Amino acid sequence: MARRFLYLFVPDFAFDWRRKGDSTLASGDLPMVLTRRVAGSETVMAADHAAALQGIAVGRSLADARAMQPGLKALEADPAADRRRLEQLATWCQRYTPMVAVDSNAAPFNGDGGSAGLYLDITGCAHFFRRDGAEDIRTEEQALGRDCLDALTRLGFTARLAVADTPDAARAVARFSAPLLTLVPPGSTRMAIEPLPVAALGLASASVEALDRVGLRRIAQLIDKPRAPLASRFGLPLVAALDRALGHRPAALDMRKPETPFRERLAFAEPIALREDLERAARQCLAGLCRRLEREQAGARRVRIRFFRVDGEVPQITVGTSRPCRDADVLFRLLVQHFDKLDPGFGIDVAVAEILESDAAGGVQAALGTRAGRDRDVVADLGDRLANRIGAGAVYRLQPVESHRPERSERPEEARPSGKALYWSNLRPLPPERARPVRLMRRPERVEATALLPDHPPARFHWRGAEYRVAEAAGPERLAPEWWRTGDGDDAGADTATRDYFRLEDQEGRRFWLYREGLAERGEAPLWYLHGLFA
Repeated sequence: MARRFLYLFVPDFAFDWRRKGDSTLASGDLPMVLTRRVAGSETVMAADHAAALQGIAVGRSLADARAMQPGLKALEADPAADRRRLEQLATWCQRYTPMVAVDSNAAPFNGDGGSAGLYLDITGCAHFFRRDGAEDIRTEEQALGRDCLDALTRLGFTARLAVADTPDAARAVARFSAPLLTLVPPGSTRMAIEPLPVAALGLASASVEALDRVGLRRIAQLIDKPRAPLASRFGLPLVAALDRALGHRPAALDMRKPETPFRERLAFAEPIALREDLERAARQCLAGLCRRLEREQAGARRVRIRFFRVDGEVPQITVGTSRPCRDADVLFRLLVQHFDKLDPGFGIDVAVAEILESDAAGGVQAALGTRAGRDRDVVADLGDRLANRIGAGAVYRLQPVESHRPERSERPEEARPSGKALYWSNLRPLPPERARPVRLMRRPERVEATALLPDHPPARFHWRGAEYRVAEAAGPERLAPEWWRTGDGDDAGADTATRDYFRLEDQEGRRFWLYREGLAERGEAPLWYLHGLFA
């Protein structure tokens, strides 16, 4: 399929979005400039169309501009805000194609005042706008372009569009042709750019002036010239720009390529805003994604749904799963939790669901027919819903660690979406004589204990100001320190004493887990600590 590119040129971009957000600037007849302080004086950085007609050019001082036009409206330039708005517009343009690039040579304050431009690779996308069964590519591209122009007008932007075989040709035609929408038929690139001035190639002003001095003012005068003399006299950028426009050399564009091939788009004849309509659209998009996942034997790990509002805003919801999932109902339950915070504005006309991260799902899905597999998936789904609602850091699990010390035998692991699944551990349970308490102290707490003999369990102990008399006792369970922690290093000298653990029950039925540190037979003074509480 031949590549087709659409170039979107907004001559007064920096002014259009400001007028949209400020009712006092709504009238486009009011001349407006953007200024910045340079060398101690306010200098015009950009002038809108109305100001340019009055002769106010970029680089003129604000005082001179006001002398020429007393009613001039001057605002402070903010390149960062313009860049953010341009990025938002590029995101909005993904309703037409997933591949959008910002024209860095036509960004605001980059040589062209307040103008901006975007490249859209619409190869294979125009048929989505097919009308009345027409299959002619020009008719489809005409419909796409008209839809884009109408939407931009509603957003408050005045734009010109051009579609051509190469991005540089589309840029040249859009910027230097009068029609709002120009379609260059496939294979007609040369014919379309020949009448345009050489400045349409995006050359530096010095190169354009050098060409003008020798009478080379139109691209038609350059196309058939030998490349070597042109490069020798006017530089390699001129030859490269010519070849890119004609398609003889590829153009390097920083396209916003989709993060994943799994993408479903749903457009509406009329904007929707009701909650049930949004939910129905989300279900339909997720169903399409899951059918594709089933064919690919894959599962989603991170899903995003974006709603393109008619006012240009693009609210989105992103959720993750701890296991590969291709169940549309499960994914919908994760997304719908956040619909209460979704603002449809004046309506949503396009919904796009994408899978940002996927994984093979064959091994995980194989156990669905068993009771253990169903229980495992229920736990994983519950963990995903909690993590996506209250935050991934609020849900965690205990991961076994190879250590003899109880406080080091497990570590908390964040049960985050797109992380490891919340599966039941495959480790066999400990025997009753080695049972561990449900709750371990953050640090073992010192207690005063009294035992009949040095190696006997305590008969009573004091803890937190209260005395407990022991009715039943079991143990000891001796735990020696890891030998590798007794040498040089960060753990040298830490937890080197042997512990004897006892399971105790007092006269009121409360159960404790105490240990004695230090062995009397070695001449060590025993110390008692409370390490945990049994349920």
